[in-house]
Amino acid sequence: MKKAQVILEKAENNYSAYITEFEGCIATGSTIQDTKENVYDAVAFHLEGMKNEQLEIPDTFKGEFDFEFKIDVASLFEWFSGILTKSGLARLTGMNQSLISQYANGIKKPSTKQTAKIQEAIHGFGEELLEVQL
Repeated sequence: MKKAQVILEKAENNYSAYITEFEGCIATGSTIQDTKENVYDAVAFHLEGMKNEQLEIPDTFKGEFDFEFKIDVASLFEWFSGILTKSGLARLTGMNQSLISQYANGIKKPSTKQTAKIQEAIHGFGEELLEVQL
């Protein structure tokens, strides 16, 4: 199954999303979850219009496809506020809490290496949680 990369971003009053290989296809929402759901509608709308106008459909959207959502660190913290804490992420990553705070507040943007480290820590924590049986 092909994956389309969707970039989620915090806007002034809401969230927006765009698809890197589908120019002009955007979605918005008041929450990240709303925005993610609206991406599916936006793509369906664009594909319908392209079919009606007999335009070339991008390869990713021929046949079955799914989405891979990317989000910046500051928006991640806002989305999971109250659940994901800066001190908790500092423990998971081994990074300085002050640096994590700067990333979370949008003061600094993490390098590619730091972003990968954060992502790896979050995914590792998720895998650990999946192993828990209650």
